Amino acid sequence: MSLPHAAAREDDASTLGVEIYSRLRRDLIAGHLQPGERLRFRQLSASYGVGIAPLREALSRLVSDQLVRFEGHRGYTVAPLSMADLYDLCALRTDLSCKALRQSIERGDDDWEAEILAALHRLERSPLPQSVGERKVSDEWEQRHERFHFSLISACDSPRLLHFCGALSDHFQRYRRAVIVVTSASEELLQRVREQHRAVAEATIARDADRATQILAEHFQGSVEVVARNYEAISRDLASGPVPVRG
Repeated sequence: MSLPHAAAREDDASTLGVEIYSRLRRDLIAGHLQPGERLRFRQLSASYGVGIAPLREALSRLVSDQLVRFEGHRGYTVAPLSMADLYDLCALRTDLSCKALRQSIERGDDDWEAEILAALHRLERSPLPQSVGERKVSDEWEQRHERFHFSLISACDSPRLLHFCGALSDHFQRYRRAVIVVTSASEELLQRVREQHRAVAEATIARDADRATQILAEHFQGSVEVVARNYEAISRDLASGPVPVRG
């Protein structure tokens, strides 16, 4: 008679493990947990309101995602950032995303084109944060930004390719949000990014694969250069320990 109750408890625990995994993953990508920071079970349990078992399950999955590291003497820590990793992931992201974009241009239909235009419109209408403390505004912009980039490649008809593109995009977002500080001086950069988004959307819908992939590659490369410049400014902090929370 106790078996159904035991099974229900296992299902609840599994569901909780998935939920805490998603929450932790989102916070890691958003930079709410800092590179190199130790992830102590007691603190995480209090912050996220869950027990040790689902936390352990979530952290194990995050190790597989390369967002968390496990070291026997230190336990779990937030994965560090490095220039070598940045360039490696961005080179691969460019190659795979351009491949997916070419396939989408070949196979996409009218609904795909409409989704690109809708995602671009939503992104352009999204306000940009005016300070690093505006987390909700940043989160909303990032979600719309991710939707736009996904819309471009969503017709590639390859779930595995989409999965890898998404994972690489998440890792790059982590770098971008960790080191880029919003200032008024970045307005020119933001305007250039907006123009690139519109240009790649127009070339994609025009079915000009060469131009679309060229713009996308230049867009990614420009983002890498900005992140790399900002990274240098905080590299000493990253080397000496967790970056202080900004905002």
